[in-house]
Amino acid sequence: MSTPGLRARAHAVAPDASVAIDFWHPSASRDVRAYFLTHAHADHVVGLNRRNWSPEYPGARIYCSETTREALCAKWPTLGRHARALELDAPHAIRLTAETTITVTLIDAGHCPGSVMVLIDGPRGRTLHTGDFRREDFDSRARLPASVTRAPVDYLFLDNTYCHPSCAFPDRATATKEVIDMCLANPGRPILLGIDSLGKEDLALAVSEATGAAVEIPDDRFLPAAYARFLKGNRSCERENLVRRSMNESMDEHERTHIRCVPKQQVRPSMLRTLTKGLRYDDAPPLAILPTGWSAVRERVHGNSRATTSTHGMDVAIDGDDDMGLIASVAYSLHAPFSELEAFVRAVQPVSVFGNTRVNADAEEVHDPERWLQHLCSRSSSKEDPKAVYAAESENALRMDEAARSVAVEEAILKSRVNVDEVTLTSPKVPEKPSVRLVAAELGVVFEPPKKMTWREREAARAAEWYSRARRVLESITSERAIEIEDECVDARVSKKRAFVPAFMQQL
Repeated sequence: MSTPGLRARAHAVAPDASVAIDFWHPSASRDVRAYFLTHAHADHVVGLNRRNWSPEYPGARIYCSETTREALCAKWPTLGRHARALELDAPHAIRLTAETTITVTLIDAGHCPGSVMVLIDGPRGRTLHTGDFRREDFDSRARLPASVTRAPVDYLFLDNTYCHPSCAFPDRATATKEVIDMCLANPGRPILLGIDSLGKEDLALAVSEATGAAVEIPDDRFLPAAYARFLKGNRSCERENLVRRSMNESMDEHERTHIRCVPKQQVRPSMLRTLTKGLRYDDAPPLAILPTGWSAVRERVHGNSRATTSTHGMDVAIDGDDDMGLIASVAYSLHAPFSELEAFVRAVQPVSVFGNTRVNADAEEVHDPERWLQHLCSRSSSKEDPKAVYAAESENALRMDEAARSVAVEEAILKSRVNVDEVTLTSPKVPEKPSVRLVAAELGVVFEPPKKMTWREREAARAAEWYSRARRVLESITSERAIEIEDECVDARVSKKRAFVPAFMQQL
């Protein structure tokens, strides 16, 4: 069974500090000093979207690309105070503790706008986390960034979505040509493009440029400013090739576009007619195109759909009929197939490889990178055996997780450190009537509220206090010292008055 990747828990980069990559749930490890987000897809922000999320350690930050931060803050503005954008392909020193500083480099992953790979240099070696990625150009060591090849990579956490020899499909350029040919071959039909919530904008733009028609996108689809740089380098492509649904439906029927982007989860035979309402040619049988790499895998494994071979040599799975509408699945994927994963691992030459994408339980062992790609790993390491270290850390983290889930275990551990023979048990004082005192006594708290006084007792206490003050004042007035002081004051007043009497009157 595959060892859990970084999306299962935090990763220790130093004896006193850990980092978390696409992991947002509370963990037993309280020393997570930095968080990294590879991209803003929904399955990578699970836990981050909970209300009032904050780092476990005060002052920890979320590091990501500028595009991802823009998408993150647009959806959850309160996270803006925690998110920090880092420049791609540039080393950044991040100080985790007073003794630990790591160097982080973000590399474009090619999965969707803003997706990055995270390269961490720390005291416990070098870690490369690909996130979800597809880089067709990283097929040799000479084409890798210098930051990756300058030293051995101890831990490689690989996108294992299609990590199986049966997962084979062409590159995205070939799949894009197939989608364009299908759109050009059906000029008088409404066309649906099933895409993700983030990504595949380059496919929509390629279809728009080839067909000469704008592609409609939902009104609530987020388009950050960095999309333009990801696509063409300017904002003109958004105005010319992409149109909002409300704007498209406000146009005249003959001026509307016949191509619409919809969430791929909604593309079903019973929903085709509903999804094409408001498009041009909406009375004709629709054509839905699903660009996903699973189409090639499912057709090869199950064979439930009709398969046709295109002019580009691709197997296209088609469901439905010409009267109600067709659903064509094209192997256009944002994840790397097995052949590209194999070439990437051979180029990186890591010491150990793990999977970072969780698949279903039945297929987890089948898609384990350690099973298929371990023979491509190098045997040289900059530190001690990374696989043994990571296995020990995983076992320790599991034990910490179990202890954190059960408070009773923690109490048992604390009690086991106390010598029972030296403990003297004293029963608390329990008053008879009030139930509050009984509950407090059961918890080991002695509850003694002040005794209440009657109104007669209160009046008697006030009178006694008044008489006591009056007696002290009277004693101070009638004392011998007070009389002497008063006589001295009288003599002083008399002498003071006589000082103003003329000399001839003083003789009288």
